[in-house]
Amino acid sequence: MRSKTEIRQDISAILRTTLDAHAEKSARLCAAIAESAAWRSARTVAIFAPQPREPDVELLWMNGGGKAFAYPRVTEDRLGLFRVASLHELAPGAFGVREPRSEIEYAVAPEALDLVLVPGVAFTADGARLGRGGGFYDRLLAGLAPHTCKVGICFDSQLLPELPLEPHDQHMDFIATESGLLPATRLLTDDPSAPSSQTAESAPAPARPPL
Repeated sequence: MRSKTEIRQDISAILRTTLDAHAEKSARLCAAIAESAAWRSARTVAIFAPQPREPDVELLWMNGGGKAFAYPRVTEDRLGLFRVASLHELAPGAFGVREPRSEIEYAVAPEALDLVLVPGVAFTADGARLGRGGGFYDRLLAGLAPHTCKVGICFDSQLLPELPLEPHDQHMDFIATESGLLPATRLLTDDPSAPSSQTAESAPAPARPPL
């Protein structure tokens, strides 16, 4: 199996060659999320400011009537979440990513989230995720309430058959791409670092809102 570093390099090269269809693919991905029961029932949603080659999930603001949006902000070695009422409230922060202001009155507790949209370098159909290497999202996701739905966000070209995993790596409940929404299903194992290669057809879906 390729190393995490090799996969990150390969995916970066692939995404550089597919920017021409970025807007169309982002729109299809967001439409699939907006039509889901998980989106319709969510009151508080953790979203993110996409980097240039990531899907533009901020299109979902057009379908956000009545929802509270929380954006991540890097605080030391963790991600804090803060409520945002308008995209104009975001400003460039750590790593050049747009972030919310950090006043305590806008803080959102992870356990208050109903839905989390999670960026990643690569995913598998059974919910494994490869991030950028800082572990920020793994630490955030580990503190979510059991009811919170985790949706991995990527393009089809970022879906891989398997990924190298470590015990701290967090799994998604669903994967969203320009082709639609995929329930993430996997074989249960006592070893969370075991390779993730279970397909959606061969294991029961997680107990989450139907998409």
